[in-house]
Amino acid sequence: MFVPAYRRVDDTDPFVYFACPTGDSALPIGTAANLTSGALAKCAATTKPTHIIMGPPRADGTCPSIPVTENTVFETTSTATIANTVVGSAVTLATDAATVTATTTSGVFKILSTDGATTNSTVRGVFVDPAPAAG
Repeated sequence: MFVPAYRRVDDTDPFVYFACPTGDSALPIGTAANLTSGALAKCAATTKPTHIIMGPPRADGTCPSIPVTENTVFETTSTATIANTVVGSAVTLATDAATVTATTTSGVFKILSTDGATTNSTVRGVFVDPAPAAG
C-alpha cells in the first residue's frame, strides 16, 4: 500500500473524487491508479500513476484519491529485497499496484531510502516517468 510518508512542501493535497471500480473490482486503499477517460483504474507496472486511492468507493461510485506529485514522498513495501545499492534507481510496480518490485528496467518509483530487509523491504520514494527504451 502506498502511503504518504511526508511532503516536501507545507501544503496538503486535497482528496479528489473520480469514478472508480466498485464491488469486487474496487481498488484497495493505497493502490496506484491512472485517470483514464474520467475514471480511475489500477496502474500498470511501468506506467507512472496519476493518483493514489485513499478510501473505499462512495455510494455515488467515486473514490477519494490524491494526485501524485513530485512533492509527495510515498512509503510502501517491496516484493523482493531492495538493497541500498538500488537507492536512486526507479523500480517497477508489482501486479497489485500497491507495492514495488526490485526490477529497474522501465521503473516508475524512484527509491530514496530502504531498510534493505530480505524479501519485503520498506522503501520510500517518489514517482517518476519511466526512462525511454534504449535503442
